[in-house]
Amino acid sequence: MAAFYGVLVARGTKSGKTYSVDMYFSDTANDNVHFDAGAGASATSPEFKTFPEPVIIEDIALQSGATNTTKMRLVVNGVPQPDVFRYSVHLETLNNRPKLNIGIREGSMLSFLQLA
Repeated sequence: MAAFYGVLVARGTKSGKTYSVDMYFSDTANDNVHFDAGAGASATSPEFKTFPEPVIIEDIALQSGATNTTKMRLVVNGVPQPDVFRYSVHLETLNNRPKLNIGIREGSMLSFLQLA
C-alpha cells in the first residue's frame, strides 16, 4: 500500500473565495479519501468535507504513487454520484488536467470513495 496526497480546489459561488483542501489517499479500494480539518490531511482526518456556501469544484490535483487504486467516485450526502475520476488524468504534474465544473450545495457532505 502506498498512501499519497492530493488537493481539491473549489470556488464559492457567493463569495468567489477559493477553497484549497488537502486530501489523503490510503490507496486501499473501497476506502474513503480523508480531508484536512486544519492540521493537514492524514489517515485520521475526516472522511467528508462541507463548505459554508455553494461551491464549484474546479480542480483536483493528485500526487503520483497509487499502486492499488486507480480512480475515485464522488459521493454527496452519502449518495454515490456518476462522477468517477481517473487518477492518471488528475496528476499534479499534468498541465492539461481537465477543468472541472461540479456544483456542490452549501452544507452538503462531500466525499470520495477510492476504487480499484
